[in-house]
This record gives sequence, structure tokens and C-alpha cells, in this order.
Amino acid sequence: MKFRATCKSCHLAAPTIQWSNKALLTRLQTYSLLSPWLMVLNIQRGTVTFTDPMFGDKYYIRIPKELIGYSQIYCSKYGWLLMHKEFVHMVFFNPFTSDIKELPRAQILKSCCFSAPPTSPGCMVLGFTSSGQCHIHFVGQEAIWRSLGITIDVDQYSFPFPTLHDQDLYALCNEGGLDVFRKHGEVNYSWEHGIAKPPTSSCGSSTQYLLAKCDKHLLLVMMGKFGESVEVFKFNDFGRKWEKIDCLGKHTIYICDAACVCVEAKTPQMENNIYFSQLHPNNGKIVFYSLETRRFHTSNDKKIEQSLGDLFGTAQHSNPHTWIEPSWS
Repeated sequence: MKFRATCKSCHLAAPTIQWSNKALLTRLQTYSLLSPWLMVLNIQRGTVTFTDPMFGDKYYIRIPKELIGYSQIYCSKYGWLLMHKEFVHMVFFNPFTSDIKELPRAQILKSCCFSAPPTSPGCMVLGFTSSGQCHIHFVGQEAIWRSLGITIDVDQYSFPFPTLHDQDLYALCNEGGLDVFRKHGEVNYSWEHGIAKPPTSSCGSSTQYLLAKCDKHLLLVMMGKFGESVEVFKFNDFGRKWEKIDCLGKHTIYICDAACVCVEAKTPQMENNIYFSQLHPNNGKIVFYSLETRRFHTSNDKKIEQSLGDLFGTAQHSNPHTWIEPSWS
């Protein structure tokens, strides 16, 4: 992009990727099956950058004009982004097909999740206000938001990474405790607070808590501010407690501010790793944490190139970004 911006000759010599080209689309669709991509929105330049975490390759597309002003990302799932402008104007956006679906005006929601692709008749969006009220919208059924009638009697509540699991909605509250909103019928929910306390952390700095769904289980990732400690726990629903695990098996976790995604790895080299959005200070590649080596690395295809003890000194993305699983429909 910097080369293209130099002069007219460079601009003509390096045209942007034409995503409408059928041959290119076929190649990208096959290539994108290996892993979620790290997506970065550059509102000033009007571009979206996709980075492959394994090879480091980058692809660019232009942001549709309809998305001007929608600079924040609630969450990413099923190849779609749920984005907002001033917290009340919300849209679904599929960057691979350029499809955009507007949602009705909402309350000021601090966190959101959705149950299915917005093209699905069963898609519903659930969101929390800062005061702990929960609101729901059925995308294909009605043009309104409904309140679940649950108000949490606490001054300030934060529910990052709300996660739908077995028809119920799980969320981490404030300091890592686990709450659940259990579904009863079509739109009725009940709230249970503090069904599990966070495990004792060995982190040497402020602990970060991230919630993800992995097959039939809930996973909790706990890490220090600079990655000096990374631990993974599985929720035991019967004992209502977190159990530490030292291996993800064939799964991989992808973490950033707007997503915590756990998927089955498509290649053995990506198994049992946790990928972050940070970039290595030397080679500029995406950093991942290996639960086997207990260190941070970068990779080039099947080769591990660099190793770090923590995330101190790694580069952070200043623009809105998220992990996204490519979807071409």
C-alpha cells in the first residue's frame, strides 16, 4: 500500500487485488480454510487488511462506503463482524462477500454476541448495557429489541466475551467470575450470578480473563498483562468449578480484544497453540503461545522462527482488529 501511494506509476504497477476475479476467489477460498485470519480495519485509509497467522501473507480490500463511521467491532463469528457506531447503530458485515445487514437502533450496549450467521432464520443478537440490563434482537423476525426483564442490581457491570453454550448465555463478570443467563422458552431468561469463581492466578501483573467455547466445553484463558503467565481452564458444569488443562489436543485458540475463538486446527503445526494479535518486534509476524513449550513463537509455514518468554516489546495494533473465520456465503 505504501508503494502504491508513492506516485501514479507505482499505483498503476501494483493494482489492488480484484476480489471479483473468479480464479482469485477460488484460490483464496481454498487457502482460507487453514485458519482464521487476523483482520485490521484502517478507517483513515479505507482498507481492511487480512493476515494469515501461519505464513504471514497479507491481503487487502476496501471498506464499503456504507460502513463509514462504523469503526468499532463488538465481536466476530461465522465469518461476520458485528460492528457499531456510537454503541447504538449496529450492522453485520461479511468482508469476504461485502454483504451488510443493518440492525434496528439499540440501547447503548457495551458487549454483544450472536447465535448464528445473520442470514440464518434463527439468528439472535444478545447485548448488555453498562448497568447490567440484557437485550435481545431476533434478526429475521422483527425490527425491534426486547429487554429480557433482567436488571442486575450493581452500579457498574462488565460482561466481556459473552458466549452462547447449550442455549444458555455465559459471561464473565467484572473480576472473572462466571454468570449464566439460562433460557426458558422463546424469550424468557433467568440469571445466576457467580456460578463459578475464577481460579487462583499465578500471573505477576493484572490478570486478563477470556472466555471461549470449545466443542462441548467452556474454556477460560487467564494471562498476565504482558503474557508472563498463560493458563487454560475447562469448566466443570457439575462441580461448578474450573479445572486446569495443559493441552488443547487438536484445537487452537485465537485471542484479541474483540474475539476469543477456539477451533479445531487444520494442520498439526497449529495444534495446541494460542494465537495473539501482537506482532514480533524483529520479524513483524503474528505471535503465538505454545502450551507444549510454554513460550511465545512465530512461524513460517512449518518452521518456528523466533522465540519469546513473554509479550513485552511486541507490537500492538492501534486500529480496530479481530480474528475472523472466512465465510464466502
